[in-house]
Amino acid sequence: MQAHAAIVRLTGNELDPHRIIDVAMERVRGFLNLRAWLFLLADPEQGLLTVERTCGEGTGAVRGKRFGMGEGIAGRAAQRRQPVLVDEAETAALGTADLPKPMPARSTLAVPLLSRGRLIGVIVAIDRLKAGHFTNQDARLLLLLLEPAAVAIDNAMLLRKSEELSVTDDLTKLYNSRYLNSTLRREVERSKRYRTPVSLIFLDLDGFKTVNDQHGHLWGSRTLVEVGKVIASTVREIDVVSRFGGDEFTVILPQTGPEGAAIIAERIRQRIAETTFLSTYGLQVKISASLGIASFPDHGQTKDDLLARADQAMYLVKGRGKNGVALAEPESPRPAIVETMR
Repeated sequence: MQAHAAIVRLTGNELDPHRIIDVAMERVRGFLNLRAWLFLLADPEQGLLTVERTCGEGTGAVRGKRFGMGEGIAGRAAQRRQPVLVDEAETAALGTADLPKPMPARSTLAVPLLSRGRLIGVIVAIDRLKAGHFTNQDARLLLLLLEPAAVAIDNAMLLRKSEELSVTDDLTKLYNSRYLNSTLRREVERSKRYRTPVSLIFLDLDGFKTVNDQHGHLWGSRTLVEVGKVIASTVREIDVVSRFGGDEFTVILPQTGPEGAAIIAERIRQRIAETTFLSTYGLQVKISASLGIASFPDHGQTKDDLLARADQAMYLVKGRGKNGVALAEPESPRPAIVETMR
């Protein structure tokens, strides 16, 4: 069982699920004389298998495809939690497009990957040339050899999920204030090093309490989720959107000065004001937002400076009618209004 020991050793400390399966299957290939294989990652909550990794000529065409539990040979192995062996299996027998057409598989073996009783995924071994290539003994061997890989993938995914939860807002799935603070600190230090600007938008919804009072806190929470999606869809890929708390949101704008930040903030304000929230639930909720902007190096030298100045600018908008954007003035404790819509 040198191969089993090698897989344990090579995958034990690996944190990338793709790398884990590559390393394990490289060891397995020699034993089973594999010409092609697929790795499908399980999502038990949605009841889906997704092709994450492939090896063999032409198999890359199915990467990213999804299959239901019980669908095709991979789905049956997942559903039964047992290996499934099929000979002379045409493409249709594997489930819709498990293999690119025309690629008949004369011998196919699907083995579930289990860790602590949980389904992690399925390996589908494929031989397109020789019927009867795989046997029940091969199935037992593959189960044994891939057991440590399944545990390693499970551990890696649990760690990743734990890390995501530690920096993700439970409600909106945006980043939380912990991630905001660490990222803003890092971006300010980077801006100092490379002498580039970075800006922060601090956003507070106007009259959000009315939504809770009129419709209830459940609908208020769903409104926050929809607002978060509007903000995230309005900014650039490099920008970092966080829920600061309550009905307050922030956006970190790397490599962006005050003028560019003002343009993006106004775009966000307009999108929120124009959107009818909760319409898919049969409600018509209209809200607006007040936004404050602070930039490094114009308005502060630390992440705390930017947070305080952006927050201050936002409250000035609140005091002058709401639904607007304010930019902190350079070298001044008082921000200046960029635009206020009444």
